[in-house]
Amino acid sequence: MRVLVQGAGPAGVALALALRRHGIVTHLVDRASADRRDGFAVGLHGSGHRAVEQLGLLPALQAQAVPLGEARYLYADGREHFRYDYRRIASAMNGRMLMIMRDALQDVLIGAAKDIDIRFQLSVSALEQDAGGVSVALSDGSEERYDAVIGADGYRSGVRRLVFGDSADPVRNLGYRIAAWHCRPTKPLKASVVGMADVDRHATLYALPNGEAATLFCWRDTDEQRSNAAERQKRIFEVFGGWAEPVASALGDCAYWEGCFVDTVSQIEMPCWSKGRVALLGDAAWCPTFLSGQGTSLAVAGAVVLAEELADQAPQIAFASYERRLRPAVTRVQAGSRRIAGQYVPTSERSMRLQGWLAPALFSRLLLPIVARRMALAQIEFDTFV
Repeated sequence: MRVLVQGAGPAGVALALALRRHGIVTHLVDRASADRRDGFAVGLHGSGHRAVEQLGLLPALQAQAVPLGEARYLYADGREHFRYDYRRIASAMNGRMLMIMRDALQDVLIGAAKDIDIRFQLSVSALEQDAGGVSVALSDGSEERYDAVIGADGYRSGVRRLVFGDSADPVRNLGYRIAAWHCRPTKPLKASVVGMADVDRHATLYALPNGEAATLFCWRDTDEQRSNAAERQKRIFEVFGGWAEPVASALGDCAYWEGCFVDTVSQIEMPCWSKGRVALLGDAAWCPTFLSGQGTSLAVAGAVVLAEELADQAPQIAFASYERRLRPAVTRVQAGSRRIAGQYVPTSERSMRLQGWLAPALFSRLLLPIVARRMALAQIEFDTFV
């Protein structure tokens, strides 16, 4: 079997690695350049943690992980709001939890895929299916033939557009925008994670081992237009200007606005993730948004499941089985992401007070086991590699 994957992000590369373990030849293409560096801190919990462990990547990822410790949340003027400790969450999950910068995760994945054919600045421009396979035309003018094609190319998936068209728009905009970049705070952060919140706005900084901090800013905004670096900078200063430290340092130390990641917060809701010999994976199929804290875990767990199914069955049957196994977890995570949006980004002073009570309660000794079970995605089971 020969498989083409469009999208060399975590979902696509994890799938290629899993397919390789089953002896399936895989080619990857990605329209971005190989040196793309963006994104924010992502978590690998529960099933996602087990998936990278199955792929033999866990030691390398642990070496690059963001240290877990205390999380402190402040009001915009710097007063303390609440706090909890990520180490207690990791303990409740039996250690199956790590946080890592997306670009560090990508480096580990690409490093493990050195013998896999990955071609950047290349994409699928057209495809045609028949009973025996998929004929693919690539953006460099070349044509190739595959048994199956997988779109793992993000929530603006080009493969999804080619196969499913634009007639039924699967994008649900939740009404927020996010921005992420690296900075060097004027003073070291006082916790592993420092968050600040105000009505309709939230900012989080993650302490990195090199003294820098990774940022994740989120604010209520229904604008879906893409913008250039100057416009992004202006908007972020309009929303967060005047906030206390450490946000003040983050705004004053963004030397690379061109590389600043800015996007809408949107889910993808597809009634079916495949058509014939073409299937979708990760954000292309089900983007749950960063609010879930589960997007990367679902992507790599989904990659392992999809590889297992393709190893045993014809593509059409494999895709149906893959969706059956993943759909319940995806539905639950997406619903949770929509519910949490108003808690993560407070909609009023009252919701801010509620946040200050609810967050510590969720991580209390009484409720923490429930939270850990929800993060574990326990219903996703994998075969065991020998």
